[in-house]
Amino acid sequence: MSQSHSFPHYRVSGPPRERGRAYGALARREIEGSMAGYARVFDHYQGWSWPEVQRRARGFLPVIADFSPAIADELAGIAEGANLEFEDVVALNTRSEMMFGDGGSAAPLECTSFCLTPEATRTRTLIAGQNWDWIQHARQTSVVLEVHRDDGPDFMTVVEAGLLAKVGFNSAGVGLCTNTLISSHSEGTAAVPYHVLLRSVLDSDSGRQAADRIVDTDRAISANYLIFDRDGFCADIETTPVSGGFQRLSPTGGVLTHANHFLADDLTERDVYLARKKHTVDRLRAIDQHLRDRRDHTIESLKATLADHTFEPNSVCQHLNADVPEPERTCTIAGIIIDVEDAALHVAPGNPCTTAWLTYHIGT
Repeated sequence: MSQSHSFPHYRVSGPPRERGRAYGALARREIEGSMAGYARVFDHYQGWSWPEVQRRARGFLPVIADFSPAIADELAGIAEGANLEFEDVVALNTRSEMMFGDGGSAAPLECTSFCLTPEATRTRTLIAGQNWDWIQHARQTSVVLEVHRDDGPDFMTVVEAGLLAKVGFNSAGVGLCTNTLISSHSEGTAAVPYHVLLRSVLDSDSGRQAADRIVDTDRAISANYLIFDRDGFCADIETTPVSGGFQRLSPTGGVLTHANHFLADDLTERDVYLARKKHTVDRLRAIDQHLRDRRDHTIESLKATLADHTFEPNSVCQHLNADVPEPERTCTIAGIIIDVEDAALHVAPGNPCTTAWLTYHIGT
């Protein structure tokens, strides 16, 4: 039975500071909920008070401002609109760096993503997507953010309120899916944060430009960026926080899939996530089998793929385990499918097996 639920859909426009203020004001309730959720997470895992989280976040301000003054201005606007301290919003946008800075020995994370090139879809167009799995509180703090602007392409993203961007696409036809990775290198260094880089993809005019920006930037943590565009570009970029620490992966047989472990052999001495949660291999195998079983995938068949329960409870569609402490409870926050040719974002806000899918277009 489908459950009726949706994320708030917020539209903002204007120059960076102005749209930031609008975003902060509209999403104030969700931003406050996100802060409360991460306060519990940091206290549970690291024993940090929120002032300590703010202090650590402050260290990323110079590198964010250097990478993009406009993004720094927008973050300041979000804080003003939500009536919060600047460091509160920076903390939300650098939560990954702080959570994984010790090697991510306890922090929860999941995600299973894919991209199909035209040879594998019925419409002979490129379609991508993923299940975004994360901490339970994100179900109450996530939004669909639609941004209209003159200083870059308009974009739409499914994201935790207060963060710059996550999975989504822009009016130039560039799309993005992502998976967190944890290497044995020093994670969480004072370099460009993960969510700032995610936003940089949606600021790009082409998939190639976005991919080049990822590999040319000093990155704070490891991550996987699945970047595609309506001109047929499709590349998966595994990265680590070291110079030259990246590998580009391409589709095979029209299919590209990724979970939370490195596929390249030489990027890390030890795959920290894989060592901790070996089921990432099972999730990848399950989605890969689904997608390679046929050559005429549709939006509906892809919705079924993201509802897969093979290897349950560690399945592509992940359900809540109420037996673990609240800050450790992970589940599928949303199923997301992006059709860049149709400029459509399909979202299941919750488990794709039970939640009704909604479709969004920029400007409608």
